[in-house]
Amino acid sequence: MHQTKLIPTSNAPKQASYDERVCSKCMGHRALCGVRPCPLLMRAKALAQIDDAFTGKELLGASPPSVFIGEAGYPKVLAGPLVPPVRVDEAPLMERPDLWLNHTIDEILALRFSLVRTKKYMTVEAAVDPPRDLAETQTLALSESALYSEATLLKKPSFTSIFSNRTLPIGPSAPLDIFRLEDEPKVPKVVDRITSDTDLKAVGGIMDLFNDGIRQEHITRLLSVGVLGQRKKRRLVPTKWSITAIDDIVGRRLHKQVLRFSSINDFMVSIDQALGNTVAILFYPSGWQFEAMESWLGGLNPPIIHDFEFGRGRKDYAKDVVGAYYATRLPVLEYLVKIRRQSGVIVFMETDPAQWIPLGVWRFREIAKRALDRGVKKFQSMDEATSEIGKFLRNPVHRWLNKSRLYNEFKTQTKLSDFI
Repeated sequence: MHQTKLIPTSNAPKQASYDERVCSKCMGHRALCGVRPCPLLMRAKALAQIDDAFTGKELLGASPPSVFIGEAGYPKVLAGPLVPPVRVDEAPLMERPDLWLNHTIDEILALRFSLVRTKKYMTVEAAVDPPRDLAETQTLALSESALYSEATLLKKPSFTSIFSNRTLPIGPSAPLDIFRLEDEPKVPKVVDRITSDTDLKAVGGIMDLFNDGIRQEHITRLLSVGVLGQRKKRRLVPTKWSITAIDDIVGRRLHKQVLRFSSINDFMVSIDQALGNTVAILFYPSGWQFEAMESWLGGLNPPIIHDFEFGRGRKDYAKDVVGAYYATRLPVLEYLVKIRRQSGVIVFMETDPAQWIPLGVWRFREIAKRALDRGVKKFQSMDEATSEIGKFLRNPVHRWLNKSRLYNEFKTQTKLSDFI
């Protein structure tokens, strides 16, 4: 079969004159910038080279493994595996965002756009007694490594919506007729145990998988295809919902552990940058509090949005920062569990739209993880710590601090030292 280059360099279309700030709202299909054809769709086609690689209606390739469950029309959704139109050595990298921070955006997009999203309408309850195509997709989801598979499509793949504010970029899609696996899945023992236990509740299974070192995207995949939880309650879960659900479920359990620890004594800062994004994490002496702040650069005074929680955590959804809130809270809680301390935490997320297109919330999670893996710098005061953060943000730090609920709570609250 024809081999296609996954990372082309010279044939990508030149960037058109359009406002990248609307890309996260448009997702490549609403024409909000007024430029036709959509520059991002044209870029996707050039990077994927699907027209050159795809012949007929048969897909034969190595799925990373990867699946996608849509949310439109819920509880009847479009579901199916993602399969490249060729056998490629890069398949294992296609579903590993934890390995992407040192790659360029075009390299990441080339990998993801080269996956064809196959789709077939299914009811979410089908997970309990899956038809053949779904059963094969569920088996694919169990695997920790790429599997060769074959899909028969009803028509040639085409690009429609390619981006999401939460999920990984999506390649062209096509309605699925038949899906078959050619390989036996390599299933970790803990995954086999948890998915086979039809009496174990989903939350318990998710925590067992997390504690055993199963990667976040693998757990998300298992939840999406409906192989976690008690048998009669198993359902297909849209991929977008699963990502935040896993971050939140694990985060809530870690939050309970953190509340048992004593507070830190210093101010600590950890910062990293990748793919047009800066993530700065501030820890300060306090009981558990968390605030996620986000700003898209552009204009004289780019807006700053935020969501926060105090010691007991949130009961409602973080409606402004949305998925990025939970994606950054998780590595912060992991770090605090590791050092056996609790603290107040403010996360600053800054995005440069000139260097960025929608890639999903994984980027904030992975940048935060890498920042914390590289360590923290300690300071004696809040002013010193925020001054350090200001060196890495283009939006002036005083604008962030004026907006921050937790910073202003910290500056105005009465301390024991005030009476000495």
